[in-house]
Amino acid sequence: MDTPRSEKTHVETEFTQVDKALKDAGAPSAATSVAPSLRNVDMYEKGGAALLETVVDVPPDGGRGWLVILGCVIYSAATVGWGYVVVWGVTEQYFKEHVFPDASDSVLSTLGSMSGIFMTLLSVIPGKLADRYGYKPFLAAGGIIWTISMLACAFSTKLWHFFLVMGPMQGIANALVYPLIVALPAQWFLKYRGLATGMVVAGSSIGGAVSSLLFRAMLSSLGLQKAFAIYTAIDGVLLLAAWFMISERRKPTQRKEIIWIDRSFFSDPVFWSYGLCFFFTVFGYLSPVFFLPTFAKQQLPHLSPLLAALPVTMLNFSAATGRTLIGFVADRVGPVNAMWSVIMLSGLTQMLIWSFVSNYAGIMAFAILYGFVCGCFLSLSPAVSAQLYGSGRLAGLSGLMLLFNLPGNSAGAPLGGAILSATGGNWLAVSLYSGSLQIVGATVLLYARFKREPKVFSCY
Repeated sequence: MDTPRSEKTHVETEFTQVDKALKDAGAPSAATSVAPSLRNVDMYEKGGAALLETVVDVPPDGGRGWLVILGCVIYSAATVGWGYVVVWGVTEQYFKEHVFPDASDSVLSTLGSMSGIFMTLLSVIPGKLADRYGYKPFLAAGGIIWTISMLACAFSTKLWHFFLVMGPMQGIANALVYPLIVALPAQWFLKYRGLATGMVVAGSSIGGAVSSLLFRAMLSSLGLQKAFAIYTAIDGVLLLAAWFMISERRKPTQRKEIIWIDRSFFSDPVFWSYGLCFFFTVFGYLSPVFFLPTFAKQQLPHLSPLLAALPVTMLNFSAATGRTLIGFVADRVGPVNAMWSVIMLSGLTQMLIWSFVSNYAGIMAFAILYGFVCGCFLSLSPAVSAQLYGSGRLAGLSGLMLLFNLPGNSAGAPLGGAILSATGGNWLAVSLYSGSLQIVGATVLLYARFKREPKVFSCY
């Protein structure tokens, strides 16, 4: 039976009131990013009229949510921050000088990329399973595997040992952790979702910055085995504390059935625009992070190991600041606008600054400027995904989007190393290669932006 127009008008009015209330709170429209949080509790016919009861589940934007964010930040710092990219520049330099002097730059760069390769390849699986069965069991498994992998590094002596530990083991641990910790803020925050997510991703930069200094110092004074053993103990304690801080707002009855392949994404050009943006951006993202200590040492051979490692440390501290502040910007100008801006600035910084610096002050300036913008696209990814497709099944979507990172994670830095070797140490070729790819990534994103919101100056 058709619903009477008076009842339709009543339902439409209810949604209009919800949308107005959320706008008044500074939140996105209920018809876009909030839509998956609207649950049709009961629809039935009584006296010939269809009655719709709508319950709005609005995140609290604070309270217990800040403790959850702290737990996610610790997870991010201890796992992704150490193993994914940010400390590898320091570790690679030590391996090259003291452990594997005969290994080529491209081989060591590949070793540093292995964790990211496995993480991006596998993230979609735990992301979807966690959406169905809950986050905490998978976070516990990720923390345990990560701690074991750090202990295994302490007893590794051959290059293939490190490939095995830093590849499959740490990659699986990060795959179990990363898509979940970047999705959790969406359960607890709406108005400050961009800020909360930015803080979580910034945790990887904070962890990398601290670890770059401490691990470099421990490597120099204690050696490889003791340094890894100490870090194993630190990570174990931190991850255990963080696990108890984290909780979900969703009830088990709200968890949806697993849809392993949502084919509607693949027929949507916006999805491909968004994914290809990540594809090109990640190719250009890692070269400065991996090679900055080596670049500093080659430009200024007299530098001590600590001073050579300091630029990448400053890059990470700057990245932590940038990834946090970009949340404020995204909450005001829109996450898609913010993502396009930081990717474009990241590419231009490489091409216009890294290409021409030669003294220590210039290297430090580049590290700070590049660090401020380079990783912001990772912080914005969950907010952009929610803006484009809503917040439902966000962990699974985050894992799916990470698949577009795989080619860049696996080949981006090694290709930069190969270009450096093939050109006889020409760093200009490396900066032009990586910077231009990021500009291509920003350009590709424009399709998704204007397909969803054609107005140039709209907050989107």
